[in-house]
This record gives sequence, structure tokens and C-alpha cells, in this order.
Amino acid sequence: MVQQQSTPERAELISLHAATCLSMTQFINGHHCPKLAHLIVRQLSLLVAHPELEPVSGSRDMYRQMLEHWQKVTAYLLEQQGVRELPSKYH
Repeated sequence: MVQQQSTPERAELISLHAATCLSMTQFINGHHCPKLAHLIVRQLSLLVAHPELEPVSGSRDMYRQMLEHWQKVTAYLLEQQGVRELPSKYH
């Protein structure tokens, strides 16, 4: 069995992955706010660019696909927030 040595970069990657999972769980459990969605996008961006990931790996592709999805979610939430904040016109 090959065992990887724990490095600070590896520990950072594991911590970032766990934090991203927690953020997505909070969102899925009903905390649908643009700020949280933006945080998830930021975390996924960091995961995609993390030096500890292999240059060509399934993990990087998975994080990229998730990043694209959460960018769309964030844009949709911001659009919906903008629609709700439009001032009402009274005639």
C-alpha cells in the first residue's frame, strides 16, 4: 500500500475540500443566499488551482464542473435578488 506523506499543502487541500463540502451542505439545507453561493465559487476556484492536485486528474475536472455549476447558481441568485429589489412604481 502506497501512503502519501502529509504536507502543509496537502493538509490545506483537505481542509479546503471539507470547508467547501460544508458550505454546499448549508446551501442545500436551505441557506440560499448569493453570498454563500459566491463563497462556494471562491472555494472551488481555489480547489481547481490548488498545486497539490495532479495537472490532469479526475478531481480537477470534477471541481471545474462544480465551479461552472455554482457560477450559474450565483448569477441566478444575484439576478433574482436584483428583481426583488426593484422599486415599485405606483400609478
